[in-house]
Amino acid sequence: MTMTTTMTSRRIRLSVLGPVRAWRGDQELDLGAPQQRVVVGVLALREGRQATLEALIDAVWDGDPPRTATLTLRTYISRLRQIFGTDVIATVNGGYLMRLEPHALDLTEFTAAVTRARTARDGGDHSTAAQAFHHAESLWHGSALADVPGAYAAAQRVRLERERHTATEERLALDIGTERAGAAVIDLTALVEQHPLDEGLSGLLMLGLYRTGRQAAAIAEYQRIRARLADELGLDPGAALRDVHQRILTGEPVPALAAPVWEQPAVAVVTSAPEQLPLGIRDFVGRTALIEQLTEVLVTREPGTPVVGIVGLGGIGTSALALHLAHRIRPEFPDGQLYADLREDRDVLTGFLRAVGVPAADIPHDPADRAALWRTVTCGRRLLVLIDHARTRAQVAPLLPAGTGSAVILTGGRRIPELPVTRWVSLSAFEPEESVELFRRVAGRDRVDTEHRAALDFADACSHLPLAVRLGAARLAARPGWSVASIGERLRVEMRQPVAVHEDCILVEAPFERDLAVLQAADPLAAVAFGLVALVDDDEVTVDTAARLLDLPETEAERLMETMVDAHLVEPTGYQRYRYLDIVRWFARRKAIAAHTQAYREAVLGRLGKPFPASLPKRALRAV
Repeated sequence: MTMTTTMTSRRIRLSVLGPVRAWRGDQELDLGAPQQRVVVGVLALREGRQATLEALIDAVWDGDPPRTATLTLRTYISRLRQIFGTDVIATVNGGYLMRLEPHALDLTEFTAAVTRARTARDGGDHSTAAQAFHHAESLWHGSALADVPGAYAAAQRVRLERERHTATEERLALDIGTERAGAAVIDLTALVEQHPLDEGLSGLLMLGLYRTGRQAAAIAEYQRIRARLADELGLDPGAALRDVHQRILTGEPVPALAAPVWEQPAVAVVTSAPEQLPLGIRDFVGRTALIEQLTEVLVTREPGTPVVGIVGLGGIGTSALALHLAHRIRPEFPDGQLYADLREDRDVLTGFLRAVGVPAADIPHDPADRAALWRTVTCGRRLLVLIDHARTRAQVAPLLPAGTGSAVILTGGRRIPELPVTRWVSLSAFEPEESVELFRRVAGRDRVDTEHRAALDFADACSHLPLAVRLGAARLAARPGWSVASIGERLRVEMRQPVAVHEDCILVEAPFERDLAVLQAADPLAAVAFGLVALVDDDEVTVDTAARLLDLPETEAERLMETMVDAHLVEPTGYQRYRYLDIVRWFARRKAIAAHTQAYREAVLGRLGKPFPASLPKRALRAV
């Protein structure tokens, strides 16, 4: 019996560099259902090492196993033993391992071939190295684990594809120094189309074109990637690629290459999966349809790096939504999640490079070279990057990963048109019932449901701004003797004071202060108009009304109102029609009170032939 089972195991061959397949001799084996194939993939990729029961369960059910997971997994193992033979899958210390003969697994053969190739190359035997690299490439039959579902397979697929990509580059670097240069150029042209921002591939293509007598085409390729980097990322090529370009321009002989000349052998990148996302918000509510839409954009498998930009009024929840969305899709990005708050004064790019494993000593001092290194180390990885409170293209562009597989979420006060953003979203206030649901989760469900109408009135007084609703609900939760109606009345009184007096009001208005400061720096006249136009007591403000209040031509008044729309301080309601959220209107009025004398404010409203608004007592208009 022992001899029979041993001979059975020796005839087993496995392939994971493509769909997961197995053979006994020349006969292909049926590996069963998708989840059973996950088990095969996990055991095969361990290459003779043990896989714990917990690791297998996590891989099969993506971290959300049923109560029967252990029993079901043992059923899969039993079935696989019937398929492979009883000696192929062994039970060890409560886990399992797969015993295969040397080279029975295509991944093992690929790794060995690449090792032989690099050893030969480093020893100067480029012919043997090229043959070994070509053999390694021939073992691939599509994407690794192509028919295996789940996050585990996705993570391993990224890792293996990165190894394949690196080996392919090294093979092409050798080929362009031999009689295979013409074929290498064809391969490189196709790869550059798939990875248009990969400076390594473009540099190889330039050298291949140059060595085959196509100097003009090599220069054109440099101009293409330089323009693409500038248009999409606002960056210049790295120093190594510029050096290759210069050598081609001056007609210097290009020797046969053992490896791409822009590689930095001293940079020993240790693969790591950073997890930098701040804690998610446990009581997050709403935005359900929008989250589904943005998830579809970010987890696409289309070429390139999808970028979603979420903008809106301060306090409306852009950061909360971005963080909630990032936590939701994080399993799709197994190479790690990176986070940066651009309000903080620090070198974000250096921090990102260190987070993915680049030693501090190997990070270039030159910003362009740092950005180029970032594009190199991120190409082929599946990283999720969350950039909070972005303001300018110069801040963001160097942080965008290269290649296909990663994704970026941006938040900010306004759009940055110069960035290659896949989709911009302007966040609006909550729907009424979303506000009440947030109120319930913070203040207590029973308490709020008892005074549902009062809760709706309170949320309406907050203009359904999530930050204001949350702070009011937290205030109520800390005061069990108060009713919802009483806190709503206190809010209405506090909002109408000429100066914000309660700490909650100050906290709500802090983001408005930041938005107004940005507007003041960009367009001082728009910042003045923001306060003065808010003095009128109309639900909507037309361009005609704004022009008369400001004593300006309608074209200039419209420009100022649209500038405020871009800053999310007012909302458009139709053609040349605008409105303030009530909570923003009272903030704007306080700014006007602080900035202008009573006589001036009376004169401004007098241009409309209207009295002071009833909701703003005249005594409150005294200069503060």
